[in-house]
Amino acid sequence: MVRPKRLEEFPDAIARAEALGYDGSTLLELTVPPTLSAVAGAMTTSKINLLTGVFVAFPRSPMATAYDAWSIQSLSKGRFQLGIGSQIKAHLTRRFSMDFQPPVRRMKDYIKSLHAIWDCWQDGTRLDYEGEYYKFNLMIPYYNPGPLEFKRPPIYVAAINKYMCRLTGELADGHLPGDPITDKWFSEVMVPNLEIGARRAGRTLADIELGSYGFIGCANTDEGLEKVRAGLKERVAFYASTPEYEKMLELHGWDVNLSDFINMAKENRWSEMGSLVTDAMLESYAVIASPRDLPAALKKRFGGQVDRIQIDETWFDGLSDDDTRELVAAIKSIQPE
Repeated sequence: MVRPKRLEEFPDAIARAEALGYDGSTLLELTVPPTLSAVAGAMTTSKINLLTGVFVAFPRSPMATAYDAWSIQSLSKGRFQLGIGSQIKAHLTRRFSMDFQPPVRRMKDYIKSLHAIWDCWQDGTRLDYEGEYYKFNLMIPYYNPGPLEFKRPPIYVAAINKYMCRLTGELADGHLPGDPITDKWFSEVMVPNLEIGARRAGRTLADIELGSYGFIGCANTDEGLEKVRAGLKERVAFYASTPEYEKMLELHGWDVNLSDFINMAKENRWSEMGSLVTDAMLESYAVIASPRDLPAALKKRFGGQVDRIQIDETWFDGLSDDDTRELVAAIKSIQPE
């Protein structure tokens, strides 16, 4: 996960990730649009994949996104992965000033629009798409970039609830589960609904690249591990204070509920909110261990379940680049039993 705040910092950050042996980089939509970050990475690296995780879809027309993804895929020589998400209502309406529409139906229309546009460019088919929210029927040669020499950009969808997971299973190439996901939510909500969606399209889970869920923390010392645990408890509490994650709390039946977190948030007691997160709760959200023990812990949590493990070095403490390089190599060598 590569997360500088300014575009000019991304070339070095992604080049560092490539040098450390990561197979891919996840580019967030925080202060820089991740498509711009991907361009910066594509121009300064040669091996590492470039995944927008996530690109907020609805503020952009599918046509605009199609052009961006097509161009980056060509520039990167086939290393681009378009990860898209719907974003919550508050951000869409108040930050992006967009109308809020049913997100699952709209995302389905969005993905089908991308497919139709790319079919036109790659195969020369006539562009004539009419969906519930989007309509595209004009593409003159002057605006047609033509076919790619590489595969089309794969589409990954950020999906947490059951209906978006079903859509992901039906139409997407990959699944982005997001950060504040527990092991129980993944196995009891996400996977069954990904399978339902896949069956609708005559597919199986093997046709969808699945990413790891939750947080991964690492430190060389006991003191460092405690620092990481404390920081992650605060981060879990931050997410738990939003209504979108209430059902996850209810699924586990923990002694805390949404109102406990919301009340502390209203009082601006952010640093204290972590006290509501018990060690058992944190274990459901995170895998935390020393560099020596982390690969085995990741294998225990994710082995045979996911295809991609996402590391956020925000939750590393005291690791040098050499330490991280060795850790990345050890994680990449994990083999499911």
